[in-house]
Amino acid sequence: MQKLPRKEKYVMAKEEFEAPDWVKNGEELKPLTKNQKRYFLAVLAIVIPFCMWAGWFEWNRAHEGHWRAWVYTFEWPFFAGVAIYMYRRFLHGDRPKIPRPNLDKLNKES
Repeated sequence: MQKLPRKEKYVMAKEEFEAPDWVKNGEELKPLTKNQKRYFLAVLAIVIPFCMWAGWFEWNRAHEGHWRAWVYTFEWPFFAGVAIYMYRRFLHGDRPKIPRPNLDKLNKES
């Protein structure tokens, strides 16, 4: 970036956008490898106990009179449930699909 006089603060170099290979070639998502599954499981093994501990911690704070802690008491275990749900989705290959733009149409428009 170049520093310019006060009127125009910064100017970034304009580069032409090029679509990534997975968009150009229309590649499908590959199934998870064993290492990726192990990685997700390790993350889950850390996230779930942390969320349960945080819920317990907020439960104690709520009983001490912190009214806002009641929300967090139930929010943290909910996050643990979401983590389990997402793990199961990824494990069964139900990953969110990224929409692919119509590159020919975009080239004609520009």
